[in-house]
Amino acid sequence: MATKKFDPVDFEGFLKLLPKEKDGVRLRHALEVRSGTFESEQFYDLARKYGAAIVYGQDDEAPEWPTIDQDTADFRYARLMSSREDESSGMTSKELDGIVRQTRDWAKSGDVFAYFIAGAKVRNPAAAQALIAKLAG
Repeated sequence: MATKKFDPVDFEGFLKLLPKEKDGVRLRHALEVRSGTFESEQFYDLARKYGAAIVYGQDDEAPEWPTIDQDTADFRYARLMSSREDESSGMTSKELDGIVRQTRDWAKSGDVFAYFIAGAKVRNPAAAQALIAKLAG
């Protein structure tokens, strides 16, 4: 699958166009990139400059997509794409424990939005509920 490659001038032009508010409501932006060319300090610095979160996209089925874990905004946005149909809670308890640790670490610097959005759609709600229960415990 073809993906856009990182071009700092072009990408900053895009970031400059992002609105800061709509009808008096502050907007926050998340950037999901799928080319390894974005794994660079220059991209991270631009995201920080414009206060945009870089989507943490964990996808075992697309290992060619970058998994960027950088603190660039006042929130984190995670797309968790590793739930499986053969696990009743989407993931093993040990795997969920790893996400709990990571989520708690992210929360030290701001809000966290974490979504299970794997191909095993039937298990995503169970994975989300299991994560919520572990975070509450």
